Amino acid sequence: MFKTPARLLLLPAAALVAAGVLAPAAGADPKPGRNSSPFDVVCGETTYHTIGEGNGNFTPAHDLASNSMLIPLSFGVFTGTLRDADGNVVGVETDPAQAKGRSANQPGTVDCTFSFVFVSDGSDPAGPPAGYTFTGEGSVVGKITPSKG
Repeated sequence: MFKTPARLLLLPAAALVAAGVLAPAAGADPKPGRNSSPFDVVCGETTYHTIGEGNGNFTPAHDLASNSMLIPLSFGVFTGTLRDADGNVVGVETDPAQAKGRSANQPGTVDCTFSFVFVSDGSDPAGPPAGYTFTGEGSVVGKITPSKG
């Protein structure tokens, strides 16, 4: 139906890459760009302001306030809604839960949720027209590096 910008994440999301895959250097300075948008990930009492740089479901998210990376191991159900410039619902997408192999069975994982809002400027010929809004929300199980314990 339509491509979910959150799943560039997420984490967005998402919104977090499967264990065993090397993450980019912690010292990198992530910035929003054509294939990345900031989004929030909430893990317990902590909210991470993140950016995902890549376009796969299991792309890690960089915390913009630290050198932490949120690495996704599995996602719960994801729901995205596309609205036109007048706020009318154009489409709703629900993606089933998914995991990267057996990686979600690892010790030291955290349960998180994510949500985001993306407003199209119309510059992507394959994307929605200017003024269309895509909102998404879901959950993710992952690891946060560096670990704090």
